This record gives sequence, structure tokens and C-alpha cells, in this order.
Amino acid sequence: MAGITRFGERTADGAASFRCAACGEAAGVVRTAHAGALIDLGPMAGRHDLGRDGFVIDYFLGTVWFAADPAAVDAAQALLDAGCADPAVLRRIGRDLVPFYCPDCELNYCGGDWQAEVLWDEGFYHRTVGTCPHGHRHVLDD
Repeated sequence: MAGITRFGERTADGAASFRCAACGEAAGVVRTAHAGALIDLGPMAGRHDLGRDGFVIDYFLGTVWFAADPAAVDAAQALLDAGCADPAVLRRIGRDLVPFYCPDCELNYCGGDWQAEVLWDEGFYHRTVGTCPHGHRHVLDD
């Protein structure tokens, strides 16, 4: 889609929002969260202080939080503060930061454009893998 890049746009709350290269819809939002901050985990979970530094990722599989080393959180926030967050660089900090990003295409895709497949192991969730619009297969959530 013309004019859409892989780079995230800074939001008013210091996060970065990424657009889908195929359709222009939202692909995901990346936020940092320090211990002591209230984290919005969406309408089902509400706001919580999880007591640790980490990341909040909003994307087509929902809102997720995961703990991270404070240095990783600070490094990611510096990228977000720069106003042109590169998902390739964020992925080097942690693959889970940008599950909507296809490193082969070097582009972001929304849930409507990834072909996601949930894998189960003996009846329990194992992971979600997806195929981007150009046929590249990646782990989206594990």
C-alpha cells in the first residue's frame, strides 16, 4: 500500500502504532511499562500494576504483557521516543515485541492479512504461527 512503511508512528501516550502494509489498518501497538505503572490490559482484564518492567503489545491476537529486563524496556522506549520506531530493531530487543512484523518482507501486517494457525499439544495451547501475504511463515505467539 503506497505511503505505508514498516516504521511505527508515535502515539500521544509514548507508544508506537504500526500500520498494515497490505491494507493500511492497524497491525499493532507497542508500549513499555515500568514497575509501579498501571497497565491497561484491555476491557476484559482492566488496569493493573504487574510489579515488574515489561511490554504491552496490542495486536490481532489481543493485548499481551510480558516481563522484561529494565535495560531492554529502556532501550525500546528510547526507540519509541525517537518517533520512528523500527520493528526490525525492536525485534532484536525481543521477537515478541513485534509479532505482526514479517522480517522477510520487512513489513507489518494486520490479523486480516496474516493467515494464523493455532497449534495445540495434547489439548493445550502451544503457539500460533502465521503466514504473511507473501508466504513467509513465522511464530506469532508462543
